Amino acid sequence: MSSTLAEWILGRGLTLWPGFFLLGTGLLLFINMQSAWAAPLDMLIHDPFDTEGWVKAPLGQPWQDQRLQLPEAVLPGTHTFVKPQSLAALTNYALAHNPQTRVAYQNLQASAAGLGVAESAWLPSISLSDSASRFQGNTTAGFRIPIINSNSATLSLSYVLLDFGLRAAQKDAALAQLYISGFDNNSALSKVALTVTQNYYQLIGEQALVRAYAQTIREDTASLNAARLKQHSGMATIADVLQAQSALAQARAQWISASATVRSDQAALAESCGLPSNNPIPLVPLNIHQLPPDITPSLQSLVQHATQHNPGVQAAAARILASRATLREDQAQGLPTLSASVSAGKRFQNGLAPSQNWAIGFSLKVPLFTGFHDSYQIQQARRQERSAQASLNQETQSIALTVYQDYQTVMGARAAAAAAQLAVKSAQASLAAIRAQYKVGLSTMLNLLTAQATLTTAEQTRIQDITTAYVQLANLANALGMIGLPKAGNLSGGLA
Repeated sequence: MSSTLAEWILGRGLTLWPGFFLLGTGLLLFINMQSAWAAPLDMLIHDPFDTEGWVKAPLGQPWQDQRLQLPEAVLPGTHTFVKPQSLAALTNYALAHNPQTRVAYQNLQASAAGLGVAESAWLPSISLSDSASRFQGNTTAGFRIPIINSNSATLSLSYVLLDFGLRAAQKDAALAQLYISGFDNNSALSKVALTVTQNYYQLIGEQALVRAYAQTIREDTASLNAARLKQHSGMATIADVLQAQSALAQARAQWISASATVRSDQAALAESCGLPSNNPIPLVPLNIHQLPPDITPSLQSLVQHATQHNPGVQAAAARILASRATLREDQAQGLPTLSASVSAGKRFQNGLAPSQNWAIGFSLKVPLFTGFHDSYQIQQARRQERSAQASLNQETQSIALTVYQDYQTVMGARAAAAAAQLAVKSAQASLAAIRAQYKVGLSTMLNLLTAQATLTTAEQTRIQDITTAYVQLANLANALGMIGLPKAGNLSGGLA
């Protein structure tokens, strides 16, 4: 019996072993599949594409790949300014060279191209296709069929005849996106102009402080020399000299700190203009004797203007148009679509005369059930429209608050600057009188240094109030939707 079994295995069994092997392999893979949940053949090789080779760095080490070639950024080039620049000139240069404006402009151009994509849906679609094949087969009786060489060329035209407003809604959505990109571009221009203005007045303010500290150093040096002369003549003690030296050292420390701040502000201004940080920019100095311009329009008219012309508010309003178009587009998705198609072609086979074919057809698509996809999408679009309306109200309220606060800050800073002007004149007169008294022994060194410190503080306050007023005026102009400071020193010319 055992020999019979052996003969069967050697005779019949060996012919069936591939099937047994595949069956056993399939069972093993099926058992493994219960835990791995992968296709059976996918588990034969663990990582055929060597994806783990991309993660050779151990845990806690930075990842890098020598083959990686990322696009390189283009650093800005230097620019030489031949004369001191005004704020208007620097703003115009920054609007053309700051990367933010370029990004916004490219986005605007992309949205314009998107409108062209939506417009193209109104035109027919034409395509040319060509296929070539070589075929040979055998019949079940063992006869070989001759080789068949064929080539087919087809020209097709298709056009949507009726879509119940789908294409119109898509066009309106693309147009609304163009509006949004346009207002975002205007907002980018306004923000760049605001940044340049802030950096400009920050820099010229610090430069004015440096000049004020330099004047303080000269005044303290003169006081120190006077104290030394009086000490030599016996009219003052060493305490006066030491006090004068301390005041001079403090003034020099303030001058050094302000000079370092100037260099930092110069880098910030250059960067906002799209230039390297070390690019020098000569500036027209701050006129510390001129008050910032007054605001002639009323606060109510400024708020009204901002709610209509601020690019952020305009973009929020355009988003409502986009959401409405999206709602109409989603509603049109559930309506029938009628299309027409025309095609003609030729087929060449084994050198025989070509066969011709043509077809004219109409296609009607009537959506019946989408698993509630369309209904939920319409509900989503309606909610998004309401959200866009709420966002518009929120943006308008925020801009109105910004205008109100900037207006109050500008008026307060301007009034403070006017008071600082009087304080500087009073401090200058007081210092001159005390210095004269000190020379004849009617005043002390402490009184002289106090008067000098009072003048320095008054100069600092005047410069800060003037620059603050200009910066807040720029903030107000930005909230009103203006690019840069208003012309002619007031806001009336920019209001309709």
